[in-house]
Amino acid sequence: MEKILEQYFVQNNELVLTNIGTIHLTKKPATWIGDTLHAPEQSILFTTAKMKPNAKFYTYLAEALSISNEQANIQFEQFLEKSFDANNNILSIGNLGSIEKLGNEFTWNTSFTSNHYFKDITISPITTSEEMVEKKSIQWYWIALILSIIAIAAIVFKSF
Repeated sequence: MEKILEQYFVQNNELVLTNIGTIHLTKKPATWIGDTLHAPEQSILFTTAKMKPNAKFYTYLAEALSISNEQANIQFEQFLEKSFDANNNILSIGNLGSIEKLGNEFTWNTSFTSNHYFKDITISPITTSEEMVEKKSIQWYWIALILSIIAIAAIVFKSF
């Protein structure tokens, strides 16, 4: 079940755990500051809002377990209840992190750090010692005029 929950989170950037809370993937885009491109930041945040998962989650879980949506709902709630008892009040969500239960409080311990994947990039200005030579180009209509004169001369020459 943990692998299925992890896969759902990776695909949807959110996982609602019934009567526990919700984990979200937050993204901060890359930014330019001076000559440095600061790497994007991603983190997993946990909120303790007591919510129920949506129908999409139960459909996903039912398909993954090859059972009905109602049965998926029941198995998910039983899994949440039994997980804390069986694992010293800790529910592990794959490689993402774990939720620890202390009394009626839940805390998130993340295993995901985006700075392992993205680094800042410093770019120095490019200097060139070559001088740019302006190229002279012939306008297209002059080329068309020259080709048409050559074509007319060839037609006149061929007909005589």
